[in-house]
Amino acid sequence: MKTPLIIFTLAFSFFISRTTFGQEGEKLFKTNCGACHTIGGGKLVGPDLLGVNDRHPEAWTLKWVKSSQKMIKAGDTTAVRLFKENNGMPMTDQSLQDSEIKAVLAFIKGQGAVAQAPAAEKTAEIATIVTTPAKEKMAQDPSVLNMFSTSEYILFALFLFLVIVIWVLSSAIKTLTIAEK
Repeated sequence: MKTPLIIFTLAFSFFISRTTFGQEGEKLFKTNCGACHTIGGGKLVGPDLLGVNDRHPEAWTLKWVKSSQKMIKAGDTTAVRLFKENNGMPMTDQSLQDSEIKAVLAFIKGQGAVAQAPAAEKTAEIATIVTTPAKEKMAQDPSVLNMFSTSEYILFALFLFLVIVIWVLSSAIKTLTIAEK
């Protein structure tokens, strides 16, 4: 009887962790990046980060966020160019883990997709798909509809199905064992 509970708990934890990952990216962006950068709002102190995922490889971005000055001193041509384009304003080194930077990049990518869609198209899509309470949530977090991929929904459904099958089989075996005695 404990097995289905364990499987369900693991599946639910996976599902919840994906939600938390998206929220963590937003929180980290606001805390560490938002004072100097926008996503689709133009240059602040540092460049607009709209499309940053397409401009630079992830491995490069991870190193840049951790220590841009180290990359500039090492002569990385992209790092030097960015430094010059931003009037020699150094980016503050961030003491973030790779997973945290990836969460921020995922948040930026989600916000970028929203920022790039035409406003009328977004409004029509929201009106046809989303209920009124969800529209309010959408206004707070436009990436909520794209939080999970189709494969993640399928994976969660399979986990749930597996839990139900195991529970039914476990109950049937238990019933048969009791009936034999």
